Amino acid sequence: MATQNPNQPVTYPIFTVRWLAVHTLAVPSVFFVGAIAAMQFIQR
Repeated sequence: MATQNPNQPVTYPIFTVRWLAVHTLAVPSVFFVGAIAAMQFIQR
């Protein structure tokens, strides 16, 4: 028990394939939602 430090997880790295997949979808999605929301207020 003394050899396992709970503050240093071994099997959970931060930069994983899941992290990459989430951010490649989330970053453009936030950009497009902001762009579409801004377009709603443009008067012709």
